[in-house]
Amino acid sequence: MTAISERTQPVRWDKRRMHHVFGVDGKAVIVAMDHCITAGVVPGLVDVRRAVREVVAGGADAVMTTIGMARAVRDDIGGAGSIVVLDSERSVAGYAVEAALRFGADAVELKVFPGSPIDDKLGELRELAAQAERCGLPFLAEAIPVSFTEVSAHTVGNIANAARICAEAGADFIKVPFAGSVEEYRSVIAGTFAPVLVLGGTPLTDPTAVLRLAANAMEAGARGVVFGRNVFQATSPARTVAALAALVHEDASLTAAKRLLGD
Repeated sequence: MTAISERTQPVRWDKRRMHHVFGVDGKAVIVAMDHCITAGVVPGLVDVRRAVREVVAGGADAVMTTIGMARAVRDDIGGAGSIVVLDSERSVAGYAVEAALRFGADAVELKVFPGSPIDDKLGELRELAAQAERCGLPFLAEAIPVSFTEVSAHTVGNIANAARICAEAGADFIKVPFAGSVEEYRSVIAGTFAPVLVLGGTPLTDPTAVLRLAANAMEAGARGVVFGRNVFQATSPARTVAALAALVHEDASLTAAKRLLGD
């Protein structure tokens, strides 16, 4: 597996908190654990403190949570970074960045849906990016073309456009789906000027498929992954994170990473 370094966008180290999100190699394994904000109790996140301790023990660079969960796991997150999601039914531009800082956030995140006729949060994205910049707080934009459920819209071209829109709005790093082949996906990386991380999406039943997704993302030039249910609902979240970290940080082969999953 060979990373395409000339297509990989640099991390903004001038924002010091970036060191709490990305490893010294400028890559990151982030575990998304914000699913309960709309769903309530989610398998794997019943005991959130235990869930966070597990993924941190496995080597997660950062954990992405709601504001409330960030407060609950403050003593469990250790040296990992804390990314606080700002997603809400209404605009949070008037208060959310300041609130996230009070809860110890190292970065903040907002989901946007470029191309959606009913859910356009791009104005809020620009406002929050400007506020985060004033505070020196790294800003992650999660860009999903049209919607999570409109998977036919998740083409390589639409993903590339969504990523670029977020970079233009001021996002420091961007989380997007993976689509197409490794070669095709390189256009997503080449088309923006902010680091791109790949999300896990729908839970995969085969642990090897989870690792293969991460391997393909890294080969295409991504800076890392942001996986949620594929990690915290795994048989061993800690071993799954360790295997992902081997792929992302050590350029391990898929075979070597799979061995870290154990039996």
